[in-house]
Formats: sequence, structure tokens, C-alpha cells
Amino acid sequence: MQNSIKFQQQYPIWCAIALALGAAIALGISRFSYTLFLPLMREDLNWSYFISGNMNTANAIGYLVGALTCNWVFERMALNKVFLWSTFATICMIALMGFFKEIAPLFLVRFLVGATSTWVFVGGGALVAKVSVLHPKRSGWILGIYYGGVGFGIVLSSIFVHPIESWASTLGYEHAWQFAWWGMALVALLMGLLLYSPVQLMKYPIELAHINERISVRKMWPMNVGYFLYGLGYIGYMTFSVALVREIGITGSKLDYFYGLLGLFIMFSSKIWSVQLDKKKDGAVLGAVSFVLAIACFIPAIIALIGNESTVQIWQISLLFISAMMFGSSMVTAVASTTAFVKHNLPSEDWLYGIRIFTIAFAIGQIVGPVIVGYLSDLSGSLGIGLLFSGTILLIGSYISYQQKSLIQEH
Repeated sequence: MQNSIKFQQQYPIWCAIALALGAAIALGISRFSYTLFLPLMREDLNWSYFISGNMNTANAIGYLVGALTCNWVFERMALNKVFLWSTFATICMIALMGFFKEIAPLFLVRFLVGATSTWVFVGGGALVAKVSVLHPKRSGWILGIYYGGVGFGIVLSSIFVHPIESWASTLGYEHAWQFAWWGMALVALLMGLLLYSPVQLMKYPIELAHINERISVRKMWPMNVGYFLYGLGYIGYMTFSVALVREIGITGSKLDYFYGLLGLFIMFSSKIWSVQLDKKKDGAVLGAVSFVLAIACFIPAIIALIGNESTVQIWQISLLFISAMMFGSSMVTAVASTTAFVKHNLPSEDWLYGIRIFTIAFAIGQIVGPVIVGYLSDLSGSLGIGLLFSGTILLIGSYISYQQKSLIQEH
């Protein structure tokens, strides 16, 4: 245990980076690379937007199951061991996505990887919170590095998915997107090997939940509702944004630039918000980032609904790229804000519990979001309507999140 603490005291940034690689695998690749795969799989397998959205709903259901079972899992195995085993299970699931074309097995794999990625993400969030306590002056920066790992996974997806798919197509393979899944699994495996040794050293004893946990939940209701609405709203953008950009008329490398830019801004979002994450002990950060995300959703939605030019104009491309930068700058900060809130307001033995409660609210929102956006898009014939819904939900979530007060002030 002493060696573990010493390692984290001496190398906090390397600890955060190692955990960030897990976040890159769990969400950046396993969950959000699907946004790039969706147009390829939808065209090849003749899916509707409703079916396309349901694949992310399956992932979100798995995410919810993972959140509900976190206590059971973490009571039986140390945090770092759960993180490691779940990371390598997630890598296997990413590879499995390339072995099926039928809806049922793909749905099942998306469900299973949702559960394993939740254990990675919640375990990693608890570990990085413990590391950040040892370095209070850099706490927001350390949390930001971890959650920025999601952006790194997205950037890697934007770099590799389409080139691998194109390469397989030139070789004459009928379902070239399958090779892209296998390629991303290999990338994830390399990251898994890199993070293994440092995470092994992050040993903590299993802590029981605090006796006053129910009181804490009652006092956190605006934050939980706001985070539920964040999950409901943001997932429409992260599921359908690339498909919508294609619908507007942007194709080829510009699609990769769009999604890569989003991932790049996720990576560096911690620099934008780290001071606020350190200072604010209420729901202000979640409220602010939800507002930014809402505007980012409205931009492509309005362009899609009013655009009638035969060719895409430069102003449309510019606004879409601005939308990607806005969304990327704020998306994972919403998640980091709940971890920071837990760390500021709850005793350390309640941190895992608090993160789990927020994750459940978030997961329920993610389940509903893709179904509604997909249904509205099929009904209207445009993804623009679905993204308008997402933006509106995020605006409501922003208002509710601002109602959250610091729990410390109430004692």
C-alpha cells in the first residue's frame, strides 16, 4: 500500500494518463467510434435510423446494468483489478463487433460492452479521484486528463476507422467495416498493455458505503436530474452527428476532420474547465456545459433543416466545425463535474457510491435518447429534428443543474 501511495505522489500525471487510456478504450472506442461506424453499417446492412439508434440503446442498457452492479463487483475485487479485467473484456467485445452482421448478436455485444465499459469508467473515476486528493492544487487538471482520455479514443477512431474500411474495400471484402472493428480492437489492445503496469500499482482497500448515503441522494436531486437530462440529450449528437453531417452533404476526409476535431477538443477540455472544477462545489459547471452542448446541437440541426443548396457552402462547413469544437470542449466535462461534485461534497468512503448514483441517472438518459432521436428522425425524414430535441433537453438540464447547491453549506 505504501509503494502504491508513493507511486501516485511521485507520478500523478502518469497515473492519470494510464487511467485515461482505459477511458479511451471504454468510451472513446467501444462506445463513440460507433458514430463513425453507423453510416457504414447502416448502408451495408440496410438499417433504419430507429435500428441504428437502438444499437446505442443496447449499449446504454448495458451501461445501466454495469452501474447497478458496480457495488456488487467492487465489493468482491479491488478497484484497480476491476478496472484491468473490465478493460481487457471491453477490448474483446470491440473485436467481436466485427464477427457479426445480424441485428441480434450485434445488439447483444453492444449490451455486454456497455456493462464492461461502465466498470472501467466508474472504477477509473474513483481511482482518479483518489489520486487527485493527493495533489489538491492539480485536482481539476488530473480529473480532466482522465476524462479527456475519451477524446483520445475518439481521435484514434477518426484516424483509423475510415482508412481501414477503405483498405478492406479495395481488397474486395463485402463487409469492409468489420475489418475496421478488428483494427480498433488492436489499437485498444496496445493501449491496454500500456496501462497495465501503472494501474496495478494503484491499490486501495475496499471501502463500505457511508451510513448517510440516502440523505446525500435527496440533497443531490437537481444534479441527478440535470445529469439524467445530459445523458438523454448528449447521446443524440454522439450517435447521429456524423450521419447528420453526411446528410447535409459533407463526405470523405471532412467527416474524419469533423469527428477528430470533436475528439481533440475533448482531450483538452480539462484546460478550459479545470479551474471551475476545482472552485465550484455546486451544479454550476454541469449547468454551464449543458448550455454549451445545447447550442452545439442546435447548429447542425438548423443547418440540416434550412439547407437547400445543391452544394455545401463554406459557412455551413465552418459552423459544423464550430459545433464539433463546442461539443468536444464540454462533453466529458459534464461527467467530470459529477466526480468533482462527489469529491467536494461527500466523504471519501461515499465517493464510489456517489459516482455510481450519478452513473445510473446518466445511463437511464442514454437508454431513452437514441430511441427518441432515431424515431423522430425516421418520422420526419431528417436527423435535424432529432438534434433539435437533444438541444432542447440539454437546455432544460442546464437550468435544473444550476439549482444544485453545495451540500457542505447545508451542514
